[in-house]
Amino acid sequence: MMKKSLIFSGLMLYLVYVILPVVLIILGSFGEKWFGTLFPQGFTLQWYEDLFSRSMYIRALRMSIIVGSLSVIINSFVGICTAYAVSVLGKRWLKSLVNFLVLLPVAIPPVVMGLGLIQAFNWPSFSWVGTTKLLLGAHLVYTLPFMLKPIVANFELIDWKTMEEAGLSLGASWPLLVRKVLIPNVMPGIISGALMTFSMSLGEFQLAVMVTGSATQTYPVVLYQAFYVSTGFACAATVLLVAISIFSLVGLLVLGKLFGFSASEITVGGV
Repeated sequence: MMKKSLIFSGLMLYLVYVILPVVLIILGSFGEKWFGTLFPQGFTLQWYEDLFSRSMYIRALRMSIIVGSLSVIINSFVGICTAYAVSVLGKRWLKSLVNFLVLLPVAIPPVVMGLGLIQAFNWPSFSWVGTTKLLLGAHLVYTLPFMLKPIVANFELIDWKTMEEAGLSLGASWPLLVRKVLIPNVMPGIISGALMTFSMSLGEFQLAVMVTGSATQTYPVVLYQAFYVSTGFACAATVLLVAISIFSLVGLLVLGKLFGFSASEITVGGV
């Protein structure tokens, strides 16, 4: 009984530690002023009005959503092709390479990756620094492992090589197999990877602040600048980012439901 009480107390402390800052930020986004007190004082919608009236923040939010969405689409294609090659070819070195790529975000800090990209794409007669191309490329490299892992794991669960041989022996064309068999069977991995990829891309700061310019800033970059405006404004900008992340999560889970998969299959089974 004592052990259960300790576990329950530890769990509650952890939940408070995680949830309380989010609750305080939400309250702060509606407070008139917040200085030197635990909770903000007053009530106002001014910060949200200011946020949606400033084109810099709307442009940055649009840039983050576009880059995140393109990262999901492109990395989904790359991930499926890579997982297919690993499954069909059965080469140990290829699987080892994929496992190495999965470890890249942990092994290589975003700052190091950003410096490398700046050096590689910044020549006297040619420069991509500050352009959408380099920003998208940086996010593709950074988020690819988060798409690869669940899709490769999903391929191992379905034994695609056997399914492909069975389909071809029954006269199905390869495009039909991809559309009717492959995509539906690896959909939990795709959705799980899409969730991770979009979330990591949407919240990525270190890479973006190094490779973007004034016209290509992402939302986390301008969110950092918002803290120099006022506490309430910064809280409103943060709440908007959290709301978009939650909306994306719910949207992907609904998409999974449409394909007949439960939330546990997407968030756990896909990985």
